[in-house]
Amino acid sequence: MSAPPTSLRRVMSARPAALEAAESRAPWIRASSGRVAFVQFAFCGLALLIVVGTIGAVALRHVARDEALRDARALTASLARGVIQDQITPAVLNGDPDALARLDRLVHRRVLGAPPAAQPEDSSIIRVKVWAPDAGNVNGRIVYSDADGLIGKTFALPEDLREALHERKASADVSDLGRPENRFERGKGRLVEVYQPLPVARGGQRLLLEAYHPASDITHASRRIERSFLPVALALLLALALAQLPLAWFLARRVRADAQERERLTRAGEDALETERRRIAAELHDGVVQDLAGVAYELQAAADRLPSDNGHDPELGAALRRGAGVCRGSMRALRALLVDLYPSERREQGLDAAVEALARPLRDRGVDVAVDMDLDGRIPSATAELLYRAAQEALRNVDRHAAARTASVALRDEGGAVTLVIEDDGRGMTGDNLREQHAAGHMGLALLADGVAARGGSLSIESEPGTGTRVEVSLPRA
Repeated sequence: MSAPPTSLRRVMSARPAALEAAESRAPWIRASSGRVAFVQFAFCGLALLIVVGTIGAVALRHVARDEALRDARALTASLARGVIQDQITPAVLNGDPDALARLDRLVHRRVLGAPPAAQPEDSSIIRVKVWAPDAGNVNGRIVYSDADGLIGKTFALPEDLREALHERKASADVSDLGRPENRFERGKGRLVEVYQPLPVARGGQRLLLEAYHPASDITHASRRIERSFLPVALALLLALALAQLPLAWFLARRVRADAQERERLTRAGEDALETERRRIAAELHDGVVQDLAGVAYELQAAADRLPSDNGHDPELGAALRRGAGVCRGSMRALRALLVDLYPSERREQGLDAAVEALARPLRDRGVDVAVDMDLDGRIPSATAELLYRAAQEALRNVDRHAAARTASVALRDEGGAVTLVIEDDGRGMTGDNLREQHAAGHMGLALLADGVAARGGSLSIESEPGTGTRVEVSLPRA
């Protein structure tokens, strides 16, 4: 039925995604829409909780680290104002040993917490340096340090120290222990340098205090802050997620109720359609068909009662007989419509008998039609109705267009679905033929495809010129 055939197959064989998914899943995955919606909502909530919790934990870690560095800068600023600033005398700047010794004892007692020979490893500050930069801030002389070997030494000022002098505020950075001025700090682990400008009134000279803090102290302080706030943040997020579960359950029930309502309305619509077919069939059979039968009988009787002498119009009898013939032809057409609309075989004997009735006129015309309806158990009336319509449309096309010698109708039960296959050995059909039929108003196949897709099924048509046509309809049993 296509030119080329694959073009028609591609157009007509498109299977709805719902059926493809249903056939590929195991039975236990075919859960109700409400349960699926609830699981999806819960999964999305859990994923959102993990993402927000992770982002919050990272942000809190940064905040905690900044807070720990702020504490280190505050401690260094307190050291500068309360201990060192007032002790920076001209004697200290000139390297007087007695002045330096007094400053050193004060620093060890009030800052380092122990004399030089017994400084604890876990002290919050493990090294103190006071720098006196030159006029261009290129080099700097260490005027005091608790490491005596550094006092009076001149070194190139690192970039971070020059920035601290320029900004005139405390700053912090990880120590580069590879610098010459940091040779006495090597072996003490990872350190953090805090720089604090010292406004010394005497002589207007600018100085810079450099205090070395163990990085572990910063890390421990950061972790203490994390441990204080992270459980609270996670508990709030978890409480928010748990608070959403009743809403998710409510929405899932609404989805399930809506699905059940749609199913109920669909069944009600199908029942109403079937009832309306019965009503129309009954009214046609008991009304119009009976009236036509009566009129045909009376017309024929009137024509038979006309005298045969030449005194009457000879055309009158012929007209009455033509009228009776027209009434009988209309009766046959209406009875055929009644069979299509609501066949008695389908009402009384089931789908296999209804399909046999569809095959009977083709057999009368010499087409060998084989019917094989292999079905286990009953199927819903709506499914049976759609299968009947498919067989009716396919056999009607065989009768009108195929010029076939043989045809077959086979119904197979495949567990979760039923499949109807109609094949013939006729002339086949091309894509152009199909488009011409649509243009002429023959929309039977298109309407059938829409109906099959609406019930979650699939319709495929395969045909090549001269080799016949194969129509396959697959529908879920439920």
